[in-house]
Amino acid sequence: MKKITTLLISLACVAIAANATVTINVRTSTGDAPYLYVWDGGGNQLNGAWPGTLMDAEQTYTTTSDGLVWFTQSFEEDAINIIFNDGGIDGEEPFVQTSNIMGVTETNFYVFDPEEGGYEDVTSTYITPTGFDINTLPNTVVYVEGKEFAYFIAPKSWTKCNVWVWSNTTGTNFTTSGTWPGDPINYVGNTTDGSPVYQWIGPDIDEADRTEFIIFNNGSSQTADLDYVAGGVYNLSGKLLYTVPAGGGNTPIPGDVNGDGNVTAADITALYDMMLNNDSSNIVNGDQNGDGEITSADVTAVYDVLLGNN
Repeated sequence: MKKITTLLISLACVAIAANATVTINVRTSTGDAPYLYVWDGGGNQLNGAWPGTLMDAEQTYTTTSDGLVWFTQSFEEDAINIIFNDGGIDGEEPFVQTSNIMGVTETNFYVFDPEEGGYEDVTSTYITPTGFDINTLPNTVVYVEGKEFAYFIAPKSWTKCNVWVWSNTTGTNFTTSGTWPGDPINYVGNTTDGSPVYQWIGPDIDEADRTEFIIFNNGSSQTADLDYVAGGVYNLSGKLLYTVPAGGGNTPIPGDVNGDGNVTAADITALYDMMLNNDSSNIVNGDQNGDGEITSADVTAVYDVLLGNN
């Protein structure tokens, strides 16, 4: 009988990735420079106290191919939340401002109306959206039969994710807790670039009372109110990146914890790293026995595959 006698667990140093750059470009309907107020997911003010900082096109600006000049400011952050406003009268109320623009993660272009407070996101006019590669998703992103469900690709810094889901039509809140920030949802693996992916599985589908809106959050940072699409895959900026089709996704290979398509001692190492060091970076399908937890029982399940007992 084959016997595994030694398990070598290697510990690797994990480099902390530098923050991404988020660039805000804005024009106003009046031509006046707007104020830009910015904060991060922890509530830290990144561009001065309210009402923020007056943007100055003479110091920092972008000219697009159509000859338009934009007020521009960049932030070394993974994601920011912003408000455009008119600065008030001598910095005091009343302010003309936009609503909260949440989870901005890329280079975006906006047009702000400092007389009415409205704004328009015109990013698609200047930046061609790139297609989403579904092969970047872990193989645990699968269709869930008969249930409301969705997936969220979180920033790499997130260690948890909650969901808030509701219907304005029926007034139903679909969370178990019924209180903000909603219900914690399951981590199901990483994208190929290391971003954590979370899965929400809601109630049975009821055509008379279906989810209309969804918010993903970590208790501080959050998406905007997103239109819910069953099986949707979203990111922090609120984009619907992909919709898992019926029967879509890959069925995980029994024993393949790290998602490399093979069952080896590396899968056991990944489980031990998770349990001993709370390191889930190599976990794609850790819950091998389907009990909703990662425990020694999952290690046993992988051993059974390795030994040919399963």
